[in-house]
Amino acid sequence: MALEPPTDSVHDVSEEDKEDEVLTLSTIHSAKGLEWHSVFVIHAMEGFFPSAQSVDNIEALEEERRLMYVACTRAKQNLFITYPMNIFDRYSGTTFSKPSRFISNLGEEIAEQWLLEENC
Repeated sequence: MALEPPTDSVHDVSEEDKEDEVLTLSTIHSAKGLEWHSVFVIHAMEGFFPSAQSVDNIEALEEERRLMYVACTRAKQNLFITYPMNIFDRYSGTTFSKPSRFISNLGEEIAEQWLLEENC
């Protein structure tokens, strides 16, 4: 599956009738100018969003911040920002992840925090 290039992935996207239930997968770049009822921003953790390559460059980090803003402002009603609690690193094995610096300081007055655990 490929979502890029952006011009190819959004050329036939239009607002859907409320009776039609669809799931649209989009990159943040492709979502510019579009809105949906509910948006999920996934993998919002350090090293991924912002990417590890951007943290040492202030201009690249600010571009990642702008991308987070674009992603969050695509939601009309519901915005869900998610990240895994644990990730697998091929060098370290399973490690705890850290939420993105863009969301780590959000207070309870702005966002509800949920922890989903799998029962084994």
